[in-house]
Amino acid sequence: MSAPHDPTSFPHGSDDLLYSDYRKTEELGSIRQVARALAAETSSQQVLQTLCNLSMFRGRASGAMVTQVSGDTGVYVACSGVATSLLGMSFPLAGTFINRAVSEKRAVLLPSPHEAIPVFAALLPTLGIGPVLFLPLVANDQLFGVLAITRDAGHPTFDETDEERLAVMADLAALALWKARLLEDAQSADAAKTSLLATLSHELRTPLTALEGYGELLEDEILGPLSHEQRDVITRLRTVGRHLGSLIEDILTYASLEADRLTARPTAVRLDELLDSLHPFLEPLAREKGIDFVIDAEAGLPNMHTDEAKVRQILLNLCQNAIKFTETGSVTLRVWRGSPMPDGRIGLRFAVKDTGIGIAPADLQRLFRPFSQLEDVPTRRRGGTGLGLYIARRLATLLGGRIEVVSRPGDGSVFTLVLPAQV
Repeated sequence: MSAPHDPTSFPHGSDDLLYSDYRKTEELGSIRQVARALAAETSSQQVLQTLCNLSMFRGRASGAMVTQVSGDTGVYVACSGVATSLLGMSFPLAGTFINRAVSEKRAVLLPSPHEAIPVFAALLPTLGIGPVLFLPLVANDQLFGVLAITRDAGHPTFDETDEERLAVMADLAALALWKARLLEDAQSADAAKTSLLATLSHELRTPLTALEGYGELLEDEILGPLSHEQRDVITRLRTVGRHLGSLIEDILTYASLEADRLTARPTAVRLDELLDSLHPFLEPLAREKGIDFVIDAEAGLPNMHTDEAKVRQILLNLCQNAIKFTETGSVTLRVWRGSPMPDGRIGLRFAVKDTGIGIAPADLQRLFRPFSQLEDVPTRRRGGTGLGLYIARRLATLLGGRIEVVSRPGDGSVFTLVLPAQV
């Protein structure tokens, strides 16, 4: 009578192939899990720590650490298990198995701490560490460190299967580190760019404020009477100064938005005074182009409780943009009470309508990208930073509102700012 068949066992003979296939499938599944875990991390330090944790599990190990190599010195930058206390320790690389792994670009096995250089021969036994496997972390010809995986003293050393399995994981980790470092470098470059823009803008704003003050003294004839020609020159200088100030304000706002440092500071705002404050900036620009600029506000509109400076900046950006792309006709800012906001607050609509060149439907999606300008119009002749609409939308969102756009090529555009009367 034959023994009952155990469905969980793999019999000998031809079924050995099935067992081999099963082991391969299981290993591939495990590798996929490792790859997902490493790819999910977004910083190099998180990748290193995840690598140490996974190394202990897949290597049936008691500890793991990653050494960062700098010249002739190594430092432990990530540790797990019994090696945790080594985090931050630096040491000379000369004569170490880590140095061998780096120079030979392959896995190196330390069977016993007694074969290490004196400092580690004395240190590792105090942590109960026995055999250690060292694996270089290399991707795209870049060395990102050396992974060391440890087992307790008296435990079996690492065999060829262990080495193959852990080498695959080290390669996956090196690729994840390469990706994370690229991302960190890009973020660092963006942060440096943003900081530079903010610094330059602050430095430019101070002398510009002084120039504006001197221009005001001259225009008010505090320093003596002006001829008609002199007054015209002063007016033009002040117009250019205001425009430059607006550009600088945009750069400062952009830098603050990118650094996530911008917040709304609501105060009581008289709507009529807010609208009147736009004229000195916009009327000279429109007059220079020979077009009309008109503000048409509905009677009886409520005052607002919002961030006045940010509302003014949005309206200036929308109106300046409209004037820039209008060669004949007019730009009109119309203000009226709109439908209530979704939360029931009073809604106000500020519609900037122009008789300019209009915008193709395909271009509407990229209007609000930073530093983006349409290529099918002579933008360079008109100038601009490409930040105005991007900033306008971000500020509108900050104030609880939105910007709507309706436009057709050759038929002008309408940009409408929708805001709650109270933030």
